[in-house]
Amino acid sequence: MSDIVASESNESAVRETPLWRMFIVVYATALAMLVVDLTDGIRFVGDVDDQLRELQIRHLMSPQGHWFDLSLPFISMPAVYVSPWSRLVDLPYVAIAWLLQLFLPTAQALTVAFHVWPPMLLAVFSLLVASTARRLMAGFALTETALILSLILMTILMSMGVLEFSPGRIDHHNVQIVALMMIVAGLVRWGRTGGLMIGAGAAISTVIGLECLPFVAVAYGGLVLCYLGNVAQVRTVIVAASVSMATVTLLSAMAFIGPSGAVSTQCDAFSAPYILLLCGFSTILGVCAFIQNERTGPFARLLALALPGVALLVGAAFLFPSCMSGPYGIIDPLSRELWFNRIWQEKSIRYFYENGQYDLLMLVALTAAFAAYVVPLLRFRMREKSFGPVIAYLMVMSALILTAFVTRNIRFPIALMPVFLPAVVAMMTMRPPGFEKAYRIPTMVAAMIAGALCLFFVLLPPLEHEFDAVDYMAASECPQQDFSVLQTVPPGRVAVPQGIALPVIFAAPSGFSVGAIPFHRASPGMKRMFDVFMTSDPQLRREALAPFDYVAVCRFPLKADPAQAPLYAALAGGDDWPGLERVVSPTPSNFQLFRIDHAALR
Repeated sequence: MSDIVASESNESAVRETPLWRMFIVVYATALAMLVVDLTDGIRFVGDVDDQLRELQIRHLMSPQGHWFDLSLPFISMPAVYVSPWSRLVDLPYVAIAWLLQLFLPTAQALTVAFHVWPPMLLAVFSLLVASTARRLMAGFALTETALILSLILMTILMSMGVLEFSPGRIDHHNVQIVALMMIVAGLVRWGRTGGLMIGAGAAISTVIGLECLPFVAVAYGGLVLCYLGNVAQVRTVIVAASVSMATVTLLSAMAFIGPSGAVSTQCDAFSAPYILLLCGFSTILGVCAFIQNERTGPFARLLALALPGVALLVGAAFLFPSCMSGPYGIIDPLSRELWFNRIWQEKSIRYFYENGQYDLLMLVALTAAFAAYVVPLLRFRMREKSFGPVIAYLMVMSALILTAFVTRNIRFPIALMPVFLPAVVAMMTMRPPGFEKAYRIPTMVAAMIAGALCLFFVLLPPLEHEFDAVDYMAASECPQQDFSVLQTVPPGRVAVPQGIALPVIFAAPSGFSVGAIPFHRASPGMKRMFDVFMTSDPQLRREALAPFDYVAVCRFPLKADPAQAPLYAALAGGDDWPGLERVVSPTPSNFQLFRIDHAALR
């Protein structure tokens, strides 16, 4: 900028700082955070998703595994569970393990891959972050020390996102974060390369899962508005993004789900409905941007987009009516009441307060307060006719707003919003003409957020959750217990509460299967297990257990209400049950296995 002159002390302006040096600061800080997180041997971020992903990959690497076959025979409801999770996430682990098989057994090679790949993927994320932060700071200057400190602080504020890359964190969320950061980086970069990044990031995000579709829609909504307003280079960006999205979508369909999967209807996973919509909308948007000239008015552009766009939506609704109920339509009412509605990730941020997770509540408030300080930077960029950062900001803000209502989104705004911090620090330091008082309103907003948070603690009465048998069944994982009793009986189907389903799979020899796991596609199995352990009707229990050979539970220290869950209360309390023959464990253990005598079962 001609109207901004850096002082002589600013010898290391960001435009002169090599990207690789900024990358090293970000990546080194992120790795240090992972090391600190692992000092106690327990990851801050980790859940059953990691366990099921590990089982899926290990099954793929077994002699029974096939690339396009996502069925997992060790989960029998009694129908075999078919995973909705993308092979795209499995691919790097399989590739690394395949290479390591030259030196290690397959099981050990996979274990190494699970610990090696997430930090490697973190390097990709760090490079995108450093590149984006560098471009956002274009025209500003900071001293070398100030730049390094701002990059370190930025990375620390990304804590929830960075910790998704911990060794062993093999869930898909780290790949989702990289895909979203690719979109942000593309928007900030603008131009043809930026468009390619936007389209690829949006397609990859959808191939992995559907939870980020709202953010992708916001990003593309911003591109459409820029197109209607004929913003400079927007046609180049849109054409590149459209080609990239369609190409990545089609290649991913062939590579990760195969021809049969590409024409199947899976409302909760990448399949025909989403392939049609991604390719259809990218084609409509790309063709319109390519054939229309600069003199075409906004109304004509809107009409050219709206008519085929609406037709595509109507056609998709006609072709895939089952998907109109959303990705969770498969969940039956009983499983929704006793499982889905109790998941903390599906609740609002009030859950953090009610459960004493004040650190997460403060982190959300801090991110919201910082978001207010980004606004003057966006005004400055808009004055320069640069709208990519604005669209990126709106996409991240949509994730922050949605987090207030559905906390599963918390990792996305916290991973993405701080990328604006170095540019905000630089702008606050230099105060360009016309922006001397630009931070008064953001400071007031931040003060209001702090005040609202204080009132939240003062006025909102604490809520003590009363745990019941359903909570006990979900919490009872039998940690550090001996499962060797499974080695003493013939393989078969095991009816278990959801809490010990995955531990049983990991411990059981080949040939065993469990009746349900705590994932939405296992809803039929969960309903059956709820009927097994909670019903007071002996006939319903016999029907639910008919396909199974064993029942297993873990002794639980808290007494469950027999009126709510008769069978679970008895077995978890160490008692016997008519028709269930206890299998004696070789060693003392809270894990209890019972052989079913269907004729005598009550």
